[in-house]
This record gives sequence, C-alpha cells and structure tokens, in this order.
Amino acid sequence: MLQLLWNQLAYQGVLYLSNITEHKHVVLVNTLSLFIPVFTFFNLLVTISFGIPPLYIYSSIAYMVLLPLSIIFNANGKILFARLYLFFLSMAYVIMIVFMQGNQVRAHFFLLAEALVAYFVFPVKEKKIMHFLVACLLVFFIGLDFFHDEMIPIVIQSPDKIKIASLITDISFAVILLGFAFYIHITFQKTESFMQLEHDKSEKLLQNILPLSIIKKLRENPDTIAERFEDCTVLFSDIVGFTQMSKTMSAVSVVSLLNEVFSRFDDLAEKYNLEKIKTIGDAYMVVGGLPEPDVNHVERVAGFALEMLDVIRDYRQKNNIPLELRIGINSGAAVAGVIGKKKFIYDLWGDSVNTASRMESHGLPGQIQVSESTYIRIKDLFQFENRGKMEVKGLGLVQSYLLTAKSL
Repeated sequence: MLQLLWNQLAYQGVLYLSNITEHKHVVLVNTLSLFIPVFTFFNLLVTISFGIPPLYIYSSIAYMVLLPLSIIFNANGKILFARLYLFFLSMAYVIMIVFMQGNQVRAHFFLLAEALVAYFVFPVKEKKIMHFLVACLLVFFIGLDFFHDEMIPIVIQSPDKIKIASLITDISFAVILLGFAFYIHITFQKTESFMQLEHDKSEKLLQNILPLSIIKKLRENPDTIAERFEDCTVLFSDIVGFTQMSKTMSAVSVVSLLNEVFSRFDDLAEKYNLEKIKTIGDAYMVVGGLPEPDVNHVERVAGFALEMLDVIRDYRQKNNIPLELRIGINSGAAVAGVIGKKKFIYDLWGDSVNTASRMESHGLPGQIQVSESTYIRIKDLFQFENRGKMEVKGLGLVQSYLLTAKSL
C-alpha cells in the first residue's frame, strides 16, 4: 500500500510530457520532494535528542512542509517551476543553516551535493538553466567556504553539541552522496540493460535481413560487399495462378496465406542451412553454398525443394485451397553482394541465377525442374524424370529434369 502510494506520487506530472526521455527528470524531482523531508525528519529526531535550538527545529519543519509542494506543481503541469522551486528552496534552507551554525559546522558542503543533483534533475533542453544554477551554487559555496572561519553563528552551542552537530552533518552529507552514487549506479544499470535489449533487437532484425558473415564484413568495412562464388545452388519457386486467385480473396487472407506458407519455408531453410535471399510477391528464392561454402549444398537444396511441395500439399488439404508450387533449381557460379543504402538486401547475379529462374518459369505445376548441372551432381541420391531439351529464352536449348523423390 505504501509502495503504491509512493509510486503514484513519484509519477505525478509525467502525463504532461510528450517526450518519454524526460519522465525520469520529473520522477526524480518528485522522489527528492518525498525523500528529503523523510530524511530531514529522521535527522531532526536525532538532533532533538541532543538538544538543539528551536530556530533550527522550526526552519527544518517549514522546509519539510514546503518541499513536497514540488509534487503539486508537477501534478498541475508546472514542470520547470517545480524544478526551480526545489532548488531555490533547498539552497535557501542550506544557506540559512550555514548562517545559524556559522563557523561551528561546515554545512555549506551540502551546496555541492545540490549541484550534483542539478545534473540529473534538468533535461538537456534546459541545460542553460542547469549550468546557471550550478554556477550559483558554486559561487555561494566558494564564498561561504572563504569566509567560513570568520562567520559568527546565530545560534551559539556548547562544544559538546558542536561536536555532535558536526558528526550529524558529516554523516548526513555522506548519506546523501552515497544515495546519489547508488542512484547513478542504478541509472547506469537500467541504461545498459535498455541499450543491450535494443542492441539485441536490432541485431536480430539485421540477421533477418543479412547473413551473419555479411553483417560482420559490413561492420569491419562498410564499403561495397561483392563476392564471386564458383559453386552454389539457386532455387526459385512460385505459386501457380496466385495472381488470379488473390483477386477473389481479401487482402488479409492473401497476406495470411503467404505469411503462413513462407514462414514454413523459412523454417525449412534454417533446417537445411540454406540462405533465404528474398520473396517477391508469391515468389520465394533461396541459395545453398554461400555465403559460407558447403560441399553438400546441391543435396540440401534438393531436399528443401521436396519438403516445399509437402508444405503446399499439407496447406492445400487443411484449407481446401487449390495451391500448386512450381520450382526451378540450377547449380553453378554466381556473384553475391549487398546493394542499397537504406533498405539494403543481399542479392545474387549471374547466368546460374538466370538459369534457375528459367527452370522455374518453364516448369510444371507441382513439379521441381532442375538443370543438367544440378542433375549430374545428385543423380545417384535422388530420383529424376528426363524432361528432354526445351527452348529457353536467352539460353537456347536447355536439358532439364524433374526431381521426383529421394533414392531409396
């Protein structure tokens, strides 16, 4: 209950701020307006037991009553006024205590603690005010310290009481400094945790866009990244008749369908250690053997393609939607690199990429068409049907095969 009340008071005024980064400054002002009176109250109880002048008691009580008004000012949207009120009231209280105790106690050191607090209470946009206040506090501190030995106390105390007052002042000053040291420590911990969380989120997002090895190269050298790979296997797939089908579906249904199917493809790509390159509409492209070389990339891509058909078959049966997938595969050399400045992508270029695309576009619904270069490498591991030679635009007559299953 007490914790709930404390939190409710500490967050007064934050709703008036559109910038969430400024919330902590308001919360700190409210927290100080609650903590300092409590600290002063216990400090007063201790000093009363040793017998102190009524003037000190009355001024401390007035300070404890007036300081929490900062919370009311924040609650009414007077954010800057609440900060200034907190500082000038505290500065006035410290200076009053200094003149009451004179050269008996070095109470003016509390002005340094207040200067430290200034750097945490004021946001960046109010740094001029912050620097002005800190300068004022330092001027008062230097002046009071310079004339400290000559200051005649308003309240004269016995040597024993002076010794006790000095001890209480030193302990109070130490508690305030340690309290703020702990606050700074907690603030740094929260900031580091937040930064680590944001770093992990951005890292995960980046890894969803680019291969890990490419990310490392970009960090080491942000210049153009382009590599030639002499041996890789490229796969293109396309949902047959999807454009016409999507005309009869709602936008949500279209996106939902592609998201479910492509998400399962993503899981398969991870299973077979393949690199997803991109999706364009209802087309899905992956590659094996890069950016990290893999001697089994042809076999992996072939296995991936067969499971892609299983995914489509399963979706078709569960949702009663006539989906068919057309897949094309080719193996050979390719150039891979990162293009773009803002929405950059990792992409592939070369004849082998074009051939894989043609294998898909000239393929059959529900079939996996592969080029001769792919067939030769895995003909003993998988079952094929010879489709013969076909005329392919830009490539001429091309021998192709239909991948049907794994060999027993």
